[in-house]
Amino acid sequence: MKKLLLGVLLVASSYGFSQAQSNLSEYEAQYQKALLFYQNNDFEKARIAFSQLSNLRFNNPIVPYSYYFQALAAIKVGKYAEAEASLQNLQLRYPNWEKNEEVAYLYATIAFENKDYAKGLQIANAITSDSLKNDILDLKKNFLSDITDPKKLTSLSEQFPDEILLKERIQAKSSEMSSTKDLQQYRLNKGFLNFAFLLPVNIDELSPDHPRRANQYVFDMYQGAKLAKAQLQKEKINVNLQVYDISNDGDQMLEVLNNAYFQTTDLLVGPLYSESNKLANAFCESYQIPLINPISNNEKLLEIFDKSFLAQPSVKMQAIKAAEYVTKQAFLGRNAAIYYTSSSTDSLLAEAYKQVLVKKGYDIEAFVKVTANSEMIASKIPDKKLSHVFLATSDKKAGLAMLTALQKDLSTPLVTTAEAFQSSNLSGTTVAGREIYCIDPEFIDNENPEVDKFKKEYFAKYGSIPSYYSFCGYDMTLFWGRVLSKYGVNFKKGLDDLDTYKQSFSTSGYDYTQSQDNQVVPITTFQNYKFVLAK
Repeated sequence: MKKLLLGVLLVASSYGFSQAQSNLSEYEAQYQKALLFYQNNDFEKARIAFSQLSNLRFNNPIVPYSYYFQALAAIKVGKYAEAEASLQNLQLRYPNWEKNEEVAYLYATIAFENKDYAKGLQIANAITSDSLKNDILDLKKNFLSDITDPKKLTSLSEQFPDEILLKERIQAKSSEMSSTKDLQQYRLNKGFLNFAFLLPVNIDELSPDHPRRANQYVFDMYQGAKLAKAQLQKEKINVNLQVYDISNDGDQMLEVLNNAYFQTTDLLVGPLYSESNKLANAFCESYQIPLINPISNNEKLLEIFDKSFLAQPSVKMQAIKAAEYVTKQAFLGRNAAIYYTSSSTDSLLAEAYKQVLVKKGYDIEAFVKVTANSEMIASKIPDKKLSHVFLATSDKKAGLAMLTALQKDLSTPLVTTAEAFQSSNLSGTTVAGREIYCIDPEFIDNENPEVDKFKKEYFAKYGSIPSYYSFCGYDMTLFWGRVLSKYGVNFKKGLDDLDTYKQSFSTSGYDYTQSQDNQVVPITTFQNYKFVLAK
């Protein structure tokens, strides 16, 4: 600011005296005296002297400088209302004055002094003069460095997303915290939540010319999360969403984790790849924040780190909940035949289901790997009455093949996976008299009012039908936003509170009581040509 003022002083003095007229000599003498007060840092006397000069009804090139220096002196003594009034009078009398950008600079200064940072930034950023560029930068640095309230910093950063100084200030604020305890206290008090989505965005595929996005599910998930952010805002919960393009590159992940601003994150969604996921999990353990695995059902992700959670139930949890469901049904007998197809997940699910049934006292009459061939499957079915058949498969032809193989006993219930069928291949004739139950973690209940509401909002916002991942992004953000807003770093206490799960969701929801694994496993059955939740 000093650099600017000196320039104005020189211009004002030289211009005033080079244009002097004899009938203005008295005014100029008073102006020179007032200017001397200012140069000697006697701002109160300068303010009074320039105020008197401003009130005189002279009309000469020096008068606008009197208004200007009155405002400057008033700012120096903290009389900001007077300074603003002086500038307003200046602009009223001299609307086309050549120093109007310097006037804008003083308006910005007054706004900053009054702690109206948004107004100060708005005015300062509208000044285009190259000669004032460095002064404006110094002005903003000076006042923005005084902001210590994280809520204020974040609010301003949202209003002025291109303001680098605000981002630097937020980073500096987080860097001041020397311990995990400091960061936890910061998160507790900052009044908003930072959610980081660490997902393979694949920037190269963002081009409109790209024929197909292999990562469309990432965009769907994020779009759902944005709608959840708007809903949380209505609930007075402020969530910032940040997306980081993360692959399986450890160095890339470390670069993100070492960013000071990132260390104020309250929740991580992803990464999806093992190397970057390990590093992210270690980070979450250090800073005591949750990491959500949005699409994986691999329980090994939960073995080392207790801050890691599965949004989808693990293969083991699916087996447990399916077996629990079966034991509550009026199936005759306590025996079962278990079949699985070729994928590793199929065999894992079959083995997990077998172990649960054995613990519940069931006899396993068959445990066989099969293909989607009805004759082959029929040859492996025991020649005795079964309480039910279990088929673990990701082959959409296997379900129909199993039904065909079971033609000799239409009353035997089939428990399988949602991937076992293409619903278009199922008809009333095919399933007539059958009991079919499917493990379906991605089930969306179209009878649920929350689903209908979300579909309408999503279509209105994006002009497309939401995918499962859109629902997933929406529900994850809602659930964790509410939990972290209420419980903060003590979120595990919230996860063990049954009241946490009373909210309605568009998917089947969550249950993390005493668990990092989602214990909600939808079981569906085929009725009226569609799958519905089994009772």
